[in-house]
Amino acid sequence: MKKQTIILVVLSGLLLQLWGCATSRPFTPKDLNEKFNMKDYVQKANHLYVILDASGSMAYFYNYRDKLTQAKEILSHMNKTLPEIPMSATIRTFGKKLWTLESETTKVYLSNQYRTEEFDSAIKKIGWPSGQTLLHQALASAQEELKSRSGNIAILIVSDGKDMDDSTLSIVKLMKKSMGDHLGVYGIHVGDSSDGHAFLDTLTKSGGGFVEKLADISEPDPMADFVNRVFYERFIDTDLDGIADKHDNCPETPEKITVDKKGCPFDTDKDGIYDYLDDCQKTPKDVTVDNKGCPLDEDGDGVPDYLDLCQNTPKGAPINDKGCVIDADSDGVFDHLDQCERTPKEARVDESGCWIIQIIHFKSNQKNIQKTLYPYLEEITKVLIKNPSMHLGIYGHTDSSGRASYNLKLSKRRAQAVANELLKMGISKDRLMVEGYGHTRPIATNKTKEGRSKNRRVEFKIIWE
Repeated sequence: MKKQTIILVVLSGLLLQLWGCATSRPFTPKDLNEKFNMKDYVQKANHLYVILDASGSMAYFYNYRDKLTQAKEILSHMNKTLPEIPMSATIRTFGKKLWTLESETTKVYLSNQYRTEEFDSAIKKIGWPSGQTLLHQALASAQEELKSRSGNIAILIVSDGKDMDDSTLSIVKLMKKSMGDHLGVYGIHVGDSSDGHAFLDTLTKSGGGFVEKLADISEPDPMADFVNRVFYERFIDTDLDGIADKHDNCPETPEKITVDKKGCPFDTDKDGIYDYLDDCQKTPKDVTVDNKGCPLDEDGDGVPDYLDLCQNTPKGAPINDKGCVIDADSDGVFDHLDQCERTPKEARVDESGCWIIQIIHFKSNQKNIQKTLYPYLEEITKVLIKNPSMHLGIYGHTDSSGRASYNLKLSKRRAQAVANELLKMGISKDRLMVEGYGHTRPIATNKTKEGRSKNRRVEFKIIWE
């Protein structure tokens, strides 16, 4: 009895196939380029996943033919209309497992590059309808297989919409939540069940797509419309950067600016300023920049803050490559304030950067050095030792008391007295230049006691080799 039942099912399927073939109508696909200006469109789908209902309900007749035959036929029409665009393609069916009473979903076609002939051949090999409705399981398989795919996915369900449950709707919603705008679920309703159409309508809308009745797209012209809606989208590029507005994250890019695949101008140094606006296109990572893409320079010294060790440099002051005011002689007084730019090493300086070199004063008609001044002479000696290329000029002076000839000799004796002390402290004679000027170079009036006291002196002058 069981064997007779199986034979009857086989014979019924063969009769259905023969009937479908006998009444099929020729189909001449519409050229999309004739119907649409395809230059205005771009490919939308990168992956096609067809789920074909081959369950028992598809064995019933609709318009004098079984629904599965018509479903295969409409897929064939779509296949003939669709150009071989760069796209992967899969066909999965669900229905009764061959020679058993069990139902299953079966992948009958898989290709990383959609081919018209291969797709058509796979459709023709699909057998007769029988078994349970396993759309939920087919969608679960699709979800697993597509999760690693990049790009946009079009799932096309061809079914009569019968014997479906809410679990099918739940999985579509879950997939849409996960894939977002990268997923579109579409449907072709086969048959005249209003409930079946309503279910597929709800299902496809949940997946961001739509459903069409088989009868409404069976002719070449509406089929071309269907193919165009599923696989293409109008290319709208407001800013003319070559990226469609739908995918353009920067839809107001100026004309002729090179953009990335997201439609945004390049920002090579990743500082947040696009290259075409960036005056400093090699800014290091994580450096704060101004609206021209250049590192901040708060003190305006020409050294960006991230390299500036002295960020409050006075305006106009000369600086080094670290942003610090230059102090060439290292005396603690910056060059722009330094009136003595070659101060000897370890010499004490005043606020103008000059060596605090004390004038040595003498009593009237005397050449003896006061003992209180010896520490100062030791300081001079130390500076001379630290600066071997430095010579010292020692110049003696007198007040105007006495004859000029006497004063000249006295001034030289005063200068020599100082030089002798420096010689005793270790300074070589060739580093000292001694001279006397008598009373010819006063620094104060000789008419007063105080003025004459100031004029009785020895002065020093730095002489560099």
